[in-house]
Amino acid sequence: MLLSIYIENFRSIKEPLTIDLTPTSLKGFKDNLGRINRYKYLKTGVIYGPNASGKSNILRALKALEYLVNVSGEYKPGEKIEPYEPFKLCPECAKKPTTIGIEFIAKDNIKYSYFIGYYEKSFIREELYFFPKNHKTLLFLREKEVPIKFGETYRGGQKTIENQLLQNQLFITKAAVNNSLSVQAPFLYFVKSLVIYPFLEVYRENTLLKRLYASRISDNKHALFADRFNKLICALDTGIEKITSEEVEWEKYKFPTNISDNIRKKIQEDFKYNIKTYHRSYENEQRLVIFDIEDESAGTQSLLFMAGLILDALDEGSVIIVDEFEKNLHPGITQYLIKLFQNPITNPNHAQLLFATHDITQLNNQVFRRDQVWFTEKDEKGITTIFRCSEIKGLRLNTPIDKWYSSGRLGATPIINDLDFLLSMQSKK
Repeated sequence: MLLSIYIENFRSIKEPLTIDLTPTSLKGFKDNLGRINRYKYLKTGVIYGPNASGKSNILRALKALEYLVNVSGEYKPGEKIEPYEPFKLCPECAKKPTTIGIEFIAKDNIKYSYFIGYYEKSFIREELYFFPKNHKTLLFLREKEVPIKFGETYRGGQKTIENQLLQNQLFITKAAVNNSLSVQAPFLYFVKSLVIYPFLEVYRENTLLKRLYASRISDNKHALFADRFNKLICALDTGIEKITSEEVEWEKYKFPTNISDNIRKKIQEDFKYNIKTYHRSYENEQRLVIFDIEDESAGTQSLLFMAGLILDALDEGSVIIVDEFEKNLHPGITQYLIKLFQNPITNPNHAQLLFATHDITQLNNQVFRRDQVWFTEKDEKGITTIFRCSEIKGLRLNTPIDKWYSSGRLGATPIINDLDFLLSMQSKK
């Protein structure tokens, strides 16, 4: 479970930026709050703001952290740390590290705090703490050009791993590969519990949809997933009565002669199944008409992808972090999907959703508490700032936040200055 986020000197985020995903003292919407041991958390969170205000950069920073924990152990000597993207509008920032960190609860139900600081080719800080009995306890602290400091409770290889560690590799990654007990739970949190899509449109493509879900729908061992997938899609007024997955008849296709057998076999394996949807014929309600997934609307295809992500998260207790969650979806369907995370019946495993959106209809006081909503802006220097809705003075429980936000009373809306454009349109050729 994600409890807090810290980002500094990453893309448009120059100054320290924090997001606290624990609840304030606000009353109401009790189902929107979760609890693991003594730790309370918000089941959902949403970020609003104009285009280019930095919403996506927050999600990209989290993706960068997750990516580095997963792959930095494979970096070769001198290889660049790809997600090093300091704030470009200040030359001094190129001389400073990017810092990203989170506090979270792993599958062992223990709270952890993990932060990294890095340049283009080296990590200059890495720290991991855990909180037994709510007391912050060091597991390890890595700083530039000094030996790693290990806490008394750390269990696992120390000096051997440290001696093998390159400047562009994370200790948590190398230690996990070497079966160090103390880092297993936090490492697996990054590997299995964080599901981050800062560029969701790419993953909505049909080919990826087929690869992710087609084989599972057709496989008997995933019968429960297939049943829930069908019932969720059919419940949302898509006109779909049933979804199945059929094996592709490859003998009907001819591959170019210059494609090798290995490539052909990989294509056939990756795209072994096609998803089919069934609609009732308006002439005969007993007759079902079969559609290829490509024949469905963009909204339905987005819904099919999101439904799979959400069902997996609810089942596994994962944290989904996505940009433009509502893309191509009706606001009523978006709201229903959000509330799946807030309903204790559909979310018994502590799944969590954090997303960025422009869908103002979700601010209608029926979905979120004010401490679940954040707004991003860029100041006159191009720096992203963020503020929490619950911190805005003058808002009451019944304040129509959606109307106030759309009218610009809360800020974080685009300021359109089209004078030059209008003058240009009136000029003669």
